[in-house]
Amino acid sequence: MAGEDQRASGDPIAAVDELLPGYEESLARKVVGEVRWAFTPPLTWLAGIGVNLLLSLLYLVFVPLTGQPQRDWAILVGSYFAVFVLADATTTNVLGADAIRVRVALLRGISLLRILVVKNLALLVIVGVPTLVATAIITVNSEAGYRLVVTLPGVAFPILTWLGVGNIVSVVLPVAALPWRERWAQRRDVRRTVRWGVHLGLPYALLLAVDPVGALPRLVNRSLPAAAHTVAGRGATLVVVGLLLWAAGTAIALLVAHYREIRL
Repeated sequence: MAGEDQRASGDPIAAVDELLPGYEESLARKVVGEVRWAFTPPLTWLAGIGVNLLLSLLYLVFVPLTGQPQRDWAILVGSYFAVFVLADATTTNVLGADAIRVRVALLRGISLLRILVVKNLALLVIVGVPTLVATAIITVNSEAGYRLVVTLPGVAFPILTWLGVGNIVSVVLPVAALPWRERWAQRRDVRRTVRWGVHLGLPYALLLAVDPVGALPRLVNRSLPAAAHTVAGRGATLVVVGLLLWAAGTAIALLVAHYREIRL
């Protein structure tokens, strides 16, 4: 996707030394450091997020959101934007987009789990929180306030699912960001060019594969006692299943990394 690193000339190691300590501090400081990196030029992550947000708005011009009853409108809008924005190399290349810092972190003995968790939380701050806030506003303005207990989990579920899937792909197919000029110079290197093209297009193909997972919370709800079939019960199921899918995706990513070296 967009977001190729248009890194200015300079000492990359110095930049790493300035930004890397965020991995070694408390979780909150680590996430703050990661968000700060995301907003530091060349804005590798933010470019991909911005382009996908623009594409999602353009898509709505041709294919407006329709269908569900009004009570599901907040979930429909929130999950649409959450999934569209996260179905991008921003999510499925969290290690490659930041290859230098990740390599140095791993060499310093910082665990892959810690790196993935920090990057996932940073994506939640950058993409998840604004989407959830927008969902809350839509819910309060168009539905009863008590519906927040299901609309917010309804949007959090696809976000958590995508982060789990993204962790797997990030480990299986990490592609280091390069300046556009260097990428163009390598265009005749078939292997590298194909790998780069696959990593850009794969998130959109995965979108079709991940979509059926949305039925999982409904299947879980059917197996629960009748007393749990409430609005709050539905919301809790969405959050729990989403967290389990994220944990499963992260565990698979760590397992792959255990048996296969991450090549950035």
